[in-house]
Amino acid sequence: MKETVQAANTQVDPSRVRKSLLTWAIIAVAVIVISQVGLGTIWREVIIRPLLNSLLFLYAYLGRSFVVAITALTIVLRLITLPLQIKSVRSTRQTTALQPQIAELQKKYANDRERLVAEQQKLYKEAGVSPFGGCLPSLAQVPIWIGLYQGINSVLADTPVELMALGRNVYHGFSAIVDIIPLQGIFLGMDLAKPDPTSMVLPILVAGTTYLQNRVMTPPTTDAQQASMNQSMQLMMPLMFGFFAMQFPAGLAIYFVISNLVGTLLQLGMERWLGTSTPPAAVATADNAKKEKAAHGARTKARKA
Repeated sequence: MKETVQAANTQVDPSRVRKSLLTWAIIAVAVIVISQVGLGTIWREVIIRPLLNSLLFLYAYLGRSFVVAITALTIVLRLITLPLQIKSVRSTRQTTALQPQIAELQKKYANDRERLVAEQQKLYKEAGVSPFGGCLPSLAQVPIWIGLYQGINSVLADTPVELMALGRNVYHGFSAIVDIIPLQGIFLGMDLAKPDPTSMVLPILVAGTTYLQNRVMTPPTTDAQQASMNQSMQLMMPLMFGFFAMQFPAGLAIYFVISNLVGTLLQLGMERWLGTSTPPAAVATADNAKKEKAAHGARTKARKA
């Protein structure tokens, strides 16, 4: 009987095997492509050129205002990454719903750190929740930030060498490029290709909107350690991005401000759309925990009898 139970427990899950094989296959293909094509070429063709040409296209057909083009591009990029943000919100809500059970585990295994980690992982697995699911939108934004930094510097070219480099990155079918170069890169007296000359206005706006977005996106928690960490992040992230805004081109700082505002509005909209009900996965996990607790109580009574 014991051997049968052990065999059942060690049975391989086909879905997990397929997922692992698919993951390794994707990694292998990515390594082969990078080794054959080159990381620099992939970065230019997948990130830099699409962002650069999108900025030029929006600039050409939206009144030839660089700020309007950045605003439109920000909204488009936010809509593209919206599925990731929705997934992040759902994952965050599910994790928040599990906080009471996590608090119980922390009390129960306060002196056994390894067992606590194992039980928390088991709880997350049963609920189908990833504790790192909320990081997806931020990770997706990183290559966009870097690409926009390089794209804005290229688009606002004003020297012969920079204009030649820009010409090499423009798609061949984009004939309107002849009429819009050089771009009007001045906004409210600021050169958008250079940092904010005041070193105050845009950095403060970036820091303020970053704080607002983090405040809206950070869920409440009953874990004192997690709450302290969230509070530290809510202060450190705005200060860090505010400092970056002092070094980066003003055009990129404007992107940060607009992106933060759009992200905040989307977050509030999704919270209202998804409502405040407890996620099904968390409910199922709670029900399983109650059933397991009841079964344990029944077994204890049976032994006493």
